Amino acid sequence: MAKVFTQEEREKIKGQVVELVRRSGRETLRQLEAKTGATRYLMSVLARELVASGDVYNSGYGLFPSEQARKDWQNARKKLSRAKVKKPVVVDPDLIWSLPDGEIRRYDRRMNIICR
Repeated sequence: MAKVFTQEEREKIKGQVVELVRRSGRETLRQLEAKTGATRYLMSVLARELVASGDVYNSGYGLFPSEQARKDWQNARKKLSRAKVKKPVVVDPDLIWSLPDGEIRRYDRRMNIICR
């Protein structure tokens, strides 16, 4: 059976939640549940209370210290995902040809020519 928390213990857990969110910048309910020892339902109730009081901001990605912190976190994720998408172009060594006059050009397989 789940542990019943007194009002003082709930206030203590709320303080821990606010401190953890401010320290890390973002915490999910599951992470907070593991760190504080509270149940998932209690964490969701406490999160709603903290959001109503304005201590933290709740979004689908977890609890944040403020709405601006969530926007900054989301923009940082976008930048990281864009950086991962850009892959360096790998040139196949077989496609580079050295001409008799010493000039190096690429070979186009589709047109069967050496590119200018």
